[in-house]
Amino acid sequence: MKPGYPDFESVIGKGLGPRYMEYTWRDVALYALGVGAKKEDLPYVFERPGMKVLPTFGLLPYLNSIMMQPQRRVPYAPAELVGDLVIQAMDGQIPNRLHMGIDLVMHQPIYPYCGKFLTEDEVEKVYDWGQKGIVSQTKMDVFDIAGQPQCTIRSQHYIAAFGEFGGEPYRSAKLPYPDRAPDFTVEDHIADNQAVLYRLLGDTYTTHIDPAVGQGYGYKGPFMQGLCTAGFACRMVIQAVIPYEPERVTHFATQIRSVTFPDTSIHLGGWKEQGKVLFRLLDDTGKILLNNGILEYR
Repeated sequence: MKPGYPDFESVIGKGLGPRYMEYTWRDVALYALGVGAKKEDLPYVFERPGMKVLPTFGLLPYLNSIMMQPQRRVPYAPAELVGDLVIQAMDGQIPNRLHMGIDLVMHQPIYPYCGKFLTEDEVEKVYDWGQKGIVSQTKMDVFDIAGQPQCTIRSQHYIAAFGEFGGEPYRSAKLPYPDRAPDFTVEDHIADNQAVLYRLLGDTYTTHIDPAVGQGYGYKGPFMQGLCTAGFACRMVIQAVIPYEPERVTHFATQIRSVTFPDTSIHLGGWKEQGKVLFRLLDDTGKILLNNGILEYR
């Protein structure tokens, strides 16, 4: 390790300890609305028999300041262990940080009416991205109230500091998109109050609601939660290929390529393969918001 650099090895394998999150059908419905479900999408928002849960609801324990116990003042994921180490080494300065990607493996469908997620997490790796900085990778195992595996979350976070520390090089995963036009396209719109609505689910970082904070980071104002944009894409793909059958999803992953803003029209292109869909999400200007996206289903 270079002199003055954080000891990244010191946080490998460390986590935040056992935590839990309780939910009811109200949270399930609020989540669906938070990722763009409409009033016509009754299986996602109506607590009648046959209610369904979008698989990305399982991501809520990862970044949550409201529903997770023990509760924290702000969302605190295992990646923050790496972030705190960097901030300490920089004497309190906060470098640019971005949520780069998410990978969700579903072990069983989520029960819609009420339940409890039990979580265990850890920092798996800190990659060296050269002059750009570092990328931390974390893992969270989520179990149901009976201790049975519910889902596994892996997440990657970029920090613009302390690159070239001599660690394992970071290599961005790339999916082999077919050399043809998308097999289907879906259009949607992220409402101007979408980030405000989604933050009620626990991702309460001020960058998603306070114009001054968003502008302080060099953006035009508040921007969307990356996991909200990912939830939009997951719902859009499900409704295009297996409508109202989210329980069939076994795997969802995507890279977060650009900041998404509220009041934005979005366009998803999907390529169908056996048991899976590769997808990409863009805005009206053609900017890629999500790339290297995949949804697999049984």
